Amino acid sequence: MEKGKVTIIRYNPEIDRQPYYETYKYPFEPGMTVLDVATFVYENIDGRFSFSYGCRNSHCGLCGARINGKPGLMCRERATFEMILEPLNNLNVIRDLMVDWRPYEESMFGLRLFLDRVSAPTSQPEKIERAELERFKVVSRCVVCHNCTTVCPAIQENKHEFLGPAGFVQMARHAFDSRDELNRGIVAYSAGIYRCTLCGKCVEVCPHGISPKECIELLRARLEAMKM
Repeated sequence: MEKGKVTIIRYNPEIDRQPYYETYKYPFEPGMTVLDVATFVYENIDGRFSFSYGCRNSHCGLCGARINGKPGLMCRERATFEMILEPLNNLNVIRDLMVDWRPYEESMFGLRLFLDRVSAPTSQPEKIERAELERFKVVSRCVVCHNCTTVCPAIQENKHEFLGPAGFVQMARHAFDSRDELNRGIVAYSAGIYRCTLCGKCVEVCPHGISPKECIELLRARLEAMKM
């Protein structure tokens, strides 16, 4: 069996002054994922190696890491003969590839991420137009893996004043639902939506093909319509 080589950044802030790289060999098999490699290292070489995962099917968003310099989900990306694994940017490192999600999770507490309505439905089931449903389905694929957040230059410069692309996708999920009655445009403005530069870097790294940039543009259009 061919041997692959993976170089992983290691860092335990309790004992290490600085992060360092460690290289391991693993039995490479066609079709194996990066998560398979990480699991092999943990189970067979170093049980202190730390990383996060849950579903193994790209639905939980927990196994995000920089894979050869690009953010991705380890369970979704195919392993190669040589790889470099690093923790996601813009997040504090807890240990090795494990990062602290709390700052971004806490930033979404006030967004009312649920179907917010006052009036009762006039009929059951409620009718939703197909075009609207398709747009809603796309944003509903977001697993809040924060890959988009880690490459966003706007949040790097304004992390206390800009919600970030993942948060706006979650907001759009409800704004695109015609049954929702909350003025999401006002919420978006308060969350710093105009600090987005529309650079599109977030689109390039989404594992589920969502465009946070488009969501932000549509939310901005609603705000502009309110000014007319």
